[in-house]
Amino acid sequence: MGLDIRTRGSVASIALGLAGFLASAPATAQSSPGEDAADSGTVVVVGRRSTETTGEQIKRAAAGIVDSTTASQIENSTDTTLPEALDRVVGVSSDKFYGTSDAGYVSIRGFDSRYNSMDIDGNPIWFSSQNNRGAQMGMFPAAIVKETSVHKTVTPDQDGNSVGGRISMRTLRAFDGGDRPYLSLGGRVGGYEQDSVVNSGLSTRFYGAGKATFGADHRFGIVLGFNSQRMRNADTYGGVDTYAQVNGEDQVASSNIYNNSIYDKIDTNNALYAKLEAQASDRLYAFISGNLFDDSRRQYLDRAAVYVYNTNGRTTNFNDGSADFTGAIGQTKEYDYYIKRKAKVMGSGLDYRLSDSGVLTLRGNYTDFTNTIITRYPETFQLSGVAGHYDLNGNEPTVTVTNATAYNDPANWVNRNSTASYIRDQYLHDKVTSLKADFAQNTFASARGFGIVAGGSWTRLDRSYDQNQSNYLLPKGTKLLLSQVITPGVTMANNAAVKMNWDAFWSYLKTNGTATYDAALSSDYRLVEDVIAGHAALYWSRGGFRAIAGVRYEATHDDVHTGDVVNGVATPTARTHRYGNWMPNIQATYDVTRRLRVQAAVTKTIGRPDFADFAPGRTQTLDTNGNPVIKGTNPNLDPRVSTNYDASLEYYLPDGLVSLAVFHKDLAHETFTEQTQTLDATGLVVLTQQMPLNTGSARVSGIEASVVKRRLSFLPAPFDGLGFRGNFTYLDGRWNVVFTDGSTRGVGGLRNQPKWLGNVGVSYTAGPANINLDWRARGGTFTGTFGTTAVGDVWIKGSDTLDLQANVRVLRGIQLTFEARNLTDSYTIQTTGATNAIYNSVGAGRSFFGGFKFKY
Repeated sequence: MGLDIRTRGSVASIALGLAGFLASAPATAQSSPGEDAADSGTVVVVGRRSTETTGEQIKRAAAGIVDSTTASQIENSTDTTLPEALDRVVGVSSDKFYGTSDAGYVSIRGFDSRYNSMDIDGNPIWFSSQNNRGAQMGMFPAAIVKETSVHKTVTPDQDGNSVGGRISMRTLRAFDGGDRPYLSLGGRVGGYEQDSVVNSGLSTRFYGAGKATFGADHRFGIVLGFNSQRMRNADTYGGVDTYAQVNGEDQVASSNIYNNSIYDKIDTNNALYAKLEAQASDRLYAFISGNLFDDSRRQYLDRAAVYVYNTNGRTTNFNDGSADFTGAIGQTKEYDYYIKRKAKVMGSGLDYRLSDSGVLTLRGNYTDFTNTIITRYPETFQLSGVAGHYDLNGNEPTVTVTNATAYNDPANWVNRNSTASYIRDQYLHDKVTSLKADFAQNTFASARGFGIVAGGSWTRLDRSYDQNQSNYLLPKGTKLLLSQVITPGVTMANNAAVKMNWDAFWSYLKTNGTATYDAALSSDYRLVEDVIAGHAALYWSRGGFRAIAGVRYEATHDDVHTGDVVNGVATPTARTHRYGNWMPNIQATYDVTRRLRVQAAVTKTIGRPDFADFAPGRTQTLDTNGNPVIKGTNPNLDPRVSTNYDASLEYYLPDGLVSLAVFHKDLAHETFTEQTQTLDATGLVVLTQQMPLNTGSARVSGIEASVVKRRLSFLPAPFDGLGFRGNFTYLDGRWNVVFTDGSTRGVGGLRNQPKWLGNVGVSYTAGPANINLDWRARGGTFTGTFGTTAVGDVWIKGSDTLDLQANVRVLRGIQLTFEARNLTDSYTIQTTGATNAIYNSVGAGRSFFGGFKFKY
């Protein structure tokens, strides 16, 4: 979190622990339109001329191909989290969190979050789930964003784990807008059509940010900001587990049909950030900063289903996705999740001008992240002999029960008690330390001739993951009825009995059941990962032409302590693995005219292995001949490697831009679980291993187009108050998957890769009033779940959604706002089978909020 330095490349960082208080740093050190100091050929420390920065200013100043979103864009939208805001950036799509309608992660150019990197004010964000490296972006509120850049072509000083790209979020800085004070506040109150059942009430959000300078010649500055929001709502949920193909049609195949179920959610998010900055002269700048993100979620997936058999004539009158059934089994349960995420991000830095055209940048930061998940998973309550009709058309399946009297009576529903109900605790703790040092010579905006950037960094991830599970099983013969553990008088009509608080069930189970404990030692692990990186790049500038030729080398060392289960006995084990990667980087920019720019790049990036594939323990058993069979992780797994080709054409308007980009990425060493066997001299199997191997590959090509015109001033009044922004992305992906037996097939998409993305925003300003309409649409998206043939692949149907925000200025600096979200009442629908039948569907419903904005 500092100021921009007038250098034209993305100058990286190493850190000073200023007073032991490490903090966030600027992700880039580059000139940008709108900065204060004149570019006189020297390197000076400056702030933005204005606290407002446009997307085209960010794009034009970047060393590579970059697209972005800014605070002013977010303020005029209904977005509340960073993934929601980034979902409107060309080539970027948000991915859902835990099967809900909430945006939790993002994909860039078809590559999901595990393939991308992120930083906040220069702090590398390495905290993720225990499974893969995707940053937990849903916990970052949109209100703290000053600007967020999506680097489609990374420079050598940036993290190599950036196959899709790198996301750099920048918060407010004390010297933005010079020494003028700044304060922004906002709030909103409203609700959802689908309110929370467990904890109904209004949803609220309040946020603010301010900055001031002080001291002699205003050489010191301070920034403070906060966000506090509490959302209460529920998703509708439906689905079918499996299908059978009958005469080319998808029919329910001895499977559950979920209908009229809900995903009840209560989300509380609090964030604080602060910076203390000092600019001693035009040669020296220093800062310390701290950020706190605290996010807790209660999620209750209340599932009601009928288990329909398609054997012995139990399913009849099948017609276009609907059928009658008899002899089905009603089933109901609730999955209860408590998710608590907390991150403390601290840092410090120093920028020092060594000569007229050379600057030394030092950065350091420390992150402490905890992610706790508590899952309550009960055994099912069942009712036999259910008859009725199902219909799989529409946004979610519907089931009509003919014997409704028996179905609605909770006294007829009996706990199955065949397996244990359980409570699972998962605790993840990450400590990330990062140090960076860089030197840049003659790389500022108007430099001519040769320049150089070089530096190094060290980043350590110290991670501990612990899982345990408490199991509860009622004594054999115990008959527990649903009516015994719900509110008296509540029935199963419209599945009302499911939509309840299940504490009474767990209390009964703990009092009357037998408890066992599973320490899950093979799931636990302690990982220390060190990444030491060095980079160097040569710059050449003449006229409107600029070229960068550089290389990055990363050496990664993993030290893992976990437990293997050998013939039923947990055994502690330690592993180490090292790998290194050279990543060449060539980029060129040519300003054909003052407004027209051409860019091209050839780069190499990596995607480090998923934690779940190399960190937890393995299980070893014996085959019928007494030879070992090992299943689980691969401690020697290497990263994926991507070769990237990019080109773009950009035309800058006085208040907008038109851009077109094309790209192609070839990904090698993709990871799939495969079985291998070792033979002796006689050809007999002496060892069988089933573990992840770097045997797959993928590729994706795409086109991105953007048009932004903030004011259509050429139109006659009153239409000259209109503004427009739109973008479109086409993605053509191919994922070459490998099955356990070594056979392969190609899938027409990567994990969470849409076929296409589109965004259109229209604004209208007239006097004190302003209206913003945002429409976004997505083509079919592959989920990453694949079968042996295309019939088994799971896709998300194309969808669109429309959001509205209206503002009216009532006093100077004060606006009243109204927001309406998801006016199209869109669902996320996953499909499978020959006829794209519903696999599951989630609908968030509409929401409406009123509020205010204040800016000084």
